[in-house]
Amino acid sequence: MILGTTATIPDSDSFRGDIQGLRAIAVLAVILFHVNKEWLPGGFVGVDVFFVISGFLIGGIILKKRGAGTFSLRDFYIGRVKRIIPVYVVLLAVTAIVAAVLFAPKDFGFFRDSAKSALYFGSNGYFSKFGDYFAPSVHELPLLHTWSLAVEMQFYLLLPIALTMLPQRLWAASLMVAVIVLVGYGFREVNFGQRQTAYFSLLVRIPEFLLGVGLAVFESGRGQEKLRKLIDRSANWIGAMAFTLLVGSFWLISENSAFPGFWVLAPCIGAVVVMGARNSAISLLLAHPALVWIGGLSYSLYLWHWPILAFLRYVVESYQLSIDLLVVFLVLLLILSYASLQWIEIPYRRRVDKTSSSVWRMAMLIVGVAMPLSLASMLNAAIDDPLPVAYTRYAAGDEICHGRVVKDCIRGAREAATEPILVLGDSHAAQLNIFFDTVGKINGQRFRVISASSCVTIPEFDVIRLPDWARADCQASINFAKRYLAESKVIVIAGMWQYQISSVDFIKAFRAFLADADVHGKSVIVLAQIPMLSSNVLRLRRFEKLGISNQVSLHPEWLQANSAVRNIVSEYGSARFVDFSGYELFAHAPFLGGRLIYHDNHHLNEIGADEYAKIAAQSFENQHN
Repeated sequence: MILGTTATIPDSDSFRGDIQGLRAIAVLAVILFHVNKEWLPGGFVGVDVFFVISGFLIGGIILKKRGAGTFSLRDFYIGRVKRIIPVYVVLLAVTAIVAAVLFAPKDFGFFRDSAKSALYFGSNGYFSKFGDYFAPSVHELPLLHTWSLAVEMQFYLLLPIALTMLPQRLWAASLMVAVIVLVGYGFREVNFGQRQTAYFSLLVRIPEFLLGVGLAVFESGRGQEKLRKLIDRSANWIGAMAFTLLVGSFWLISENSAFPGFWVLAPCIGAVVVMGARNSAISLLLAHPALVWIGGLSYSLYLWHWPILAFLRYVVESYQLSIDLLVVFLVLLLILSYASLQWIEIPYRRRVDKTSSSVWRMAMLIVGVAMPLSLASMLNAAIDDPLPVAYTRYAAGDEICHGRVVKDCIRGAREAATEPILVLGDSHAAQLNIFFDTVGKINGQRFRVISASSCVTIPEFDVIRLPDWARADCQASINFAKRYLAESKVIVIAGMWQYQISSVDFIKAFRAFLADADVHGKSVIVLAQIPMLSSNVLRLRRFEKLGISNQVSLHPEWLQANSAVRNIVSEYGSARFVDFSGYELFAHAPFLGGRLIYHDNHHLNEIGADEYAKIAAQSFENQHN
């Protein structure tokens, strides 16, 4: 999430300290939320406050210049570019170099894709579709916050054209209709399974800008004297109530709310009314010099705060940061933000260039960011020799039935006469494709492996619990697996029990599956989750090359999860729980005899899966459909 607003009324007599103070409140709320979301559960709505402010200021500029007959689309866009682009491209360049050094090659691949989308202000679309089981966690994605700047730039392309083409008499009515229709659209998207897409959507966010534009239209209109006098007489009460609504949103709204939807109206209306009641005591409070100073720094504060947090979390592999690291974060944030303001933002904002000079400077900026992005890829590859592909995956993604059907999903001895044993599960089953190739060749067996990300592919699995991007593949895989359930006498189940067992609905579906197997005389083998490490193994290798020491330790929760699943399985006579985690194979995880056997902190790579199969093959020797 990003603050987004970059609009500043250029006329000194139009400067409003209360709006700068409102910016400060918004940026502090967002930063607090990003540092630790438990501190301020709804702090992310500061982004929406900035959208409102941006709509008001930009709308005001357009309306004022149009009324004076001096508005120019070319000048407007040049002004936006000068205000937004310079520090933004510097951010992209610096972030690319740091990511090139720190990130393991696969992680850098995800960064590179996000950087490309951010470069042309399309990152809201990129992140709306983002979903990869092996990507870094969202709090480790340095450019995630650029989505809202992309939304704002896209809105800037539309607003001046709409306001210049639309007759003035239709402005108020058109704004009202657009807000109602688009808020309703956002409500539908959020509440009917498209929450991630809606969150990053320009259409869903447009009403927030338009509420600010509506205030600008109201303040620029004539014949509003009576209403203005009424507002001024009650400004203190109106401002206090609106500010309470706004600030209350920081606590009342959370990530679990159906947001944006109708919830977005609370902080946005609060921001509109606070700005409208410009003579209130709240406005005087917001115009305090300290808040005005922070507000003036807000664009740089937000641009830099998220990448700093993301890089720190990537290195320590933890969302929670220690006090020492929080101090490092704060120092870096203040230094980079202040330097950006003084050396980039202010000089470019105040520079008066001829058109040809502006174009030349912009071309230089584009080259300036393109070069670090290009060099970053070479730098990332140069720090460490690339691992052979078998060490970097658990199987070839285009050859396994993981979230999709690939041929017949058969692994093992394909020429064997026996019917395939059915293997179901999430990515912890997918990591066993090479495993079942080896087991099958040793025992002369065939296996049909059907898996999906985060999804144990059994009937009645609670698909709704999964992220949006994983649901369709999960349901399709479950439906495909059902074709073979009736005829399968032996079924193997594998899963990341640490994740699955936390769901009451999954436990219910799992029990129902085991009970049905009992009734129909099927044999079910439930494999234990392999030992989970506290660190990403590819990062460990990367950090070792950089001289950063991270100790390898086991994650505490996987053992508890295995125990809980073992207890459930023991209640059903047709099922047995098989656990190889105590074998020598895992004694020095993630290594075996100096070779890396883990793909990440809880999946084996192809080498590990093959070695795992050699010690486990005997347990499947007498199993046949």
